Amino acid sequence: MDLSAYITVETGTRVSDVLRRMRAQRHNCALVTKGDRLIGIFTDRDVLRKVVDAPATWEAPVDRLMTPAPQTVRPDDQVGHALDLMNAGHYRNMPVVDDGGRIVGNLTQFAIIKFLSDRFPQAVYNLPPEPELAAKARDGA
Repeated sequence: MDLSAYITVETGTRVSDVLRRMRAQRHNCALVTKGDRLIGIFTDRDVLRKVVDAPATWEAPVDRLMTPAPQTVRPDDQVGHALDLMNAGHYRNMPVVDDGGRIVGNLTQFAIIKFLSDRFPQAVYNLPPEPELAAKARDGA
C-alpha cells in the first residue's frame, strides 16, 4: 500500500508556510515533527475550524493549531485495525510510525480505496452506490 503521500513540517513553522506547502503538493495534511519524531498533525479540517476566520493565525506557529499527539498505527498493523480507528475518529489520515515514533508514512482513505480496488476490482467496481439499497431479489422472470 502506498504510504508515501505525506509532507512533514518542523515544529514552529508558520501556518502560512505550512498551507503553501500543502497547497503546492496537493496534500490535505502536514505531519508536524520535532527532530525525527511525530508530535502533531495539521489538517484541512484544522484550517477550516481555526484559521479561515482568524487571519492573525496565519503567522502563528503550526504548533498552536495542530492536533497534538495524533492517533497512529504501526507498519505491521492490519489494515482493518487502521480502518476501525479512522472510522471511529472520523480521520482521513492516519500517520504510520515505527516503535521509536519516527514517521514511516501516512495512511489515507484514498490509499485504502486504491489498495482494495486494485486487489478486488470486481467486488469494488460492482458495488451499488449505496450498498444497503442493493436489491434483495432478482428482477424479471
